[in-house]
Amino acid sequence: MENQQKEKPKTKTKLITGKADIIIIAVFVVAVLVILLSPKMYYVKTARWQTWNQKNTDMVVTAMGTDKTEERFRLYFQYYNVIHELGHGLICYNHGVNIPIAEEEQLVNDFAVAYWKYYGDPEKTEELRDIACYAVEHIGDNYQNGVDYMELGKANSDHSDFHASFFNFNDYGWFQFSCVKHSFEQDKSLEDVLKEMGFKDAKLTEPTLLKHEIISEEESTRIINEAIDNFHAWGLKFPETRQSFSSDPNENYSRPRKNILHLMDLF
Repeated sequence: MENQQKEKPKTKTKLITGKADIIIIAVFVVAVLVILLSPKMYYVKTARWQTWNQKNTDMVVTAMGTDKTEERFRLYFQYYNVIHELGHGLICYNHGVNIPIAEEEQLVNDFAVAYWKYYGDPEKTEELRDIACYAVEHIGDNYQNGVDYMELGKANSDHSDFHASFFNFNDYGWFQFSCVKHSFEQDKSLEDVLKEMGFKDAKLTEPTLLKHEIISEEESTRIINEAIDNFHAWGLKFPETRQSFSSDPNENYSRPRKNILHLMDLF
C-alpha cells in the first residue's frame, strides 16, 4: 500500500507536465501562425537633420559642401534616397531581378534618378546631380586614387549583404554617390529601368510634376506614400510602409517586415 501511495504523485506530475507541454506547443503554433499570416510591410529608416557630434558634422559638410548644407542633406536623404530604398522594395515584392547586392544598388539608383527625372522638379534633379558629383570628388581618397567604385562594391559584397568593414562614410558613402553620378551619366528612362528591374508589364502614368517645395521629415513621408500610390497605378505590388528617422547620418536603409498585430515586429 505504501509503495502504491508513493507512485501516485509521480503519475500526477507526469500528467501536469504533459498538459504544460501541450500548452507550450499550442502557444508556439499560434505564434507561428500569427507571424506567417500577418500582412507584409516595408520599413524605411531615414537620417534626420540635426546638430551631430563633430565627427558626423564634418562628414556631412565634406559630402554636401558648406553652402546650403542642410538643404542639400535633406534633398539627398529625405527626398532622393527614400525612392532609392523603395526601389529595393519593388524588387523584393514583385519578384524582380536577382542580382548581387552591389549591382542592385546601382540599379535602384538608376531607378531613383529616372523616377525624379520623370516626376520631379528639374531644378531639384539638377541639384541632386551636383550633390553626387561633388560628394564623389570630396569623400575620402578613392576618387583621387582612381578606384573603380563598382569593383570596390563587388569586392565587399555577396548575394546577401555587404561586409561590415565596408560600412563607413568614406567607402560606402563614396560607392553610393558614385552610383548616383553614374545613373545621371547613363540617363536611362524610367520605363527602361523598370524593365531592367524585371517589370516588363509596368504601365507608367502620365508624368505629372510632383511638387515638394520644402523638404522636411513630414514631406519625406508624403513622398514615400505618393510613390507607393504611383507603384500601384503602374500595376506593381507594394505593402504598407512605415518610416522612422535616425539621429545618425549613416543610417539610411530599408527592409521587409511583418505587421504583427498592427505593431512593428522586432526582426
